[in-house]
Amino acid sequence: MKHNLVIEAKYGPIAKLAPDKAKMGISKVIKTIIIVILCALLAVIFFFPVLWMVSNSFKDHETVYAQMTSIRTFFPPSLNIGEWFVSYIKLFQGFENFGQSVLNSLIYASVTIVAVLVINSIAGYALARFHFPGNKALTTIILLLMIIPIETSVVPTYLILYYLGLLKEPFNVIGYLIPGFASLFYTYMFRQYFLGMPREIEEAARIDGCSRIGVFFRMIVPLAKPIFATVAIFTFMGSWNEYIFAQLMFPNPAQQPLQVFLQLVNNRNPQDIGMVMASLTLSTIPIALVYIFAQRYIVEGVAFTGLK
Repeated sequence: MKHNLVIEAKYGPIAKLAPDKAKMGISKVIKTIIIVILCALLAVIFFFPVLWMVSNSFKDHETVYAQMTSIRTFFPPSLNIGEWFVSYIKLFQGFENFGQSVLNSLIYASVTIVAVLVINSIAGYALARFHFPGNKALTTIILLLMIIPIETSVVPTYLILYYLGLLKEPFNVIGYLIPGFASLFYTYMFRQYFLGMPREIEEAARIDGCSRIGVFFRMIVPLAKPIFATVAIFTFMGSWNEYIFAQLMFPNPAQQPLQVFLQLVNNRNPQDIGMVMASLTLSTIPIALVYIFAQRYIVEGVAFTGLK
């Protein structure tokens, strides 16, 4: 106390704040270190299953069972790289439809992404910009319907497709794709994003003679790349990981997507963990690559939408 009074008398009251600022700086550094350590521990915990999956995909089932309870289960089987791909070779040789299932998943996902972006962006833009009777009520209904789990709509959707004759080949592909084109969640995301965009840009374009459709595709879409990328990535994930509805719609193996094929691998060879892990690793690669190269757009799109 006496020391502080001497400092204040000599240098003024501002000098007394210096030790407090130093303490605040040290405490901030300590908090940052603690947060980083906790995040690192959580990352390690979440990464362990992925590491286990990838490492065991390079082993045959005997090696997997032999190393199951040891730390070696997280490492490659040996230094001989030629032994790493035994399970992958068995997968490609034992299941001829693997490549076809990957191609099917890519086709289904690509078509769904294009349709979802077009349909839901236009719907979200209409809710954000057009003031028609029932706009707020419709938005409220959308929010309430988002609470209902999507799985509850599988049986009603299947019955509707049955009465429309969209369960038999080749029309079952259409019946599989169409229900995924419209999404309440994506429509709401687009609406929230468009609400945050300035109207002056659209008004200037309209004054120059641009139509409403022209304003949307020439002005709004280029400026809304983050939300389009975010929705495209989420749609790709949902389509790529779809299993229940695909299992119902595609009894023919030639039409089945990858997730149905993975279940077939597991059913035929449940004891061959190495081959099952190899198939899971291959199915995870596309999603991992999409997230790695597009994570910036995901953060921007979700953050901007959340602010509204």
